[in-house]
Amino acid sequence: MRSLLTSLFSLFLAISAFAQPPTHLPDRVTEPVNFFESWENIVFYIIIPLLIIVLYIIWRKQKKIEEEDEQ
Repeated sequence: MRSLLTSLFSLFLAISAFAQPPTHLPDRVTEPVNFFESWENIVFYIIIPLLIIVLYIIWRKQKKIEEEDEQ
């Protein structure tokens, strides 16, 4: 079993050693990211995650109230 794990680890290590680094990305980025440049970024990265969190909290409270009513 140990030799199987060792060989799998060696295989994954060999595959990752031959991975090609991306060539279309810049090496050094010194400019700040313009996060608030478009409404799509604000909606996608701020509003939707907050909405998901709020809906989850509301759902958990409803579930807790239903469990207390059953007892």
